[in-house]
Amino acid sequence: MHNTYKCKSSFNLSHIEPHTHIYGPGTRFSIWLQGCTLGCKGCWNTQMWPHRENTFVHREKLYQQILSTPEISGVTFLGGEPLEQADNTLWLIKRIKEKTDLTSVVYTGFEQSELEAKGYWPTLYENSDLIISGRYQQSLRNTYLRLRGSTNQKLIYPLDSRLMKESDGGNEIEIVIDSLGSITTLGYPD
Repeated sequence: MHNTYKCKSSFNLSHIEPHTHIYGPGTRFSIWLQGCTLGCKGCWNTQMWPHRENTFVHREKLYQQILSTPEISGVTFLGGEPLEQADNTLWLIKRIKEKTDLTSVVYTGFEQSELEAKGYWPTLYENSDLIISGRYQQSLRNTYLRLRGSTNQKLIYPLDSRLMKESDGGNEIEIVIDSLGSITTLGYPD
């Protein structure tokens, strides 16, 4: 794990969207973490690759921010690579499952076998509702997939998932215009 962060209990965040609708079912609090060493060819989040200092937020403060966000049904973790900040990511996923009715969706470029070798799989599997696993492969890009960018990526619903399996078809994008007029495009645009 690349822990270049000021405090081991702080996330290094790239971006937060408190109300998204395309990274899992319902209205989701989506968190993009800074840092990824996987470097998938064709990745559209290359600005999130460097493990540079971006926005540090203590994990308890982020948890409280999630709890205070109205009208969300779950939290989605993206990146960068969320499991390159595994201690905090797994802590937050576990806390969400133990203390709330919110669901957790985790995007990771790691395969299950890699997560098992790192020791992350048991906590991830027991506390997530959907894991989207595997590196993005540009040669397997499919613009008709809703929750993943390439066909090799797996949708893993743990046995006690609180989410119903749903169709993976129908690519969506979301355009967010903030109060200052800045535009953010989310999803997997063609």
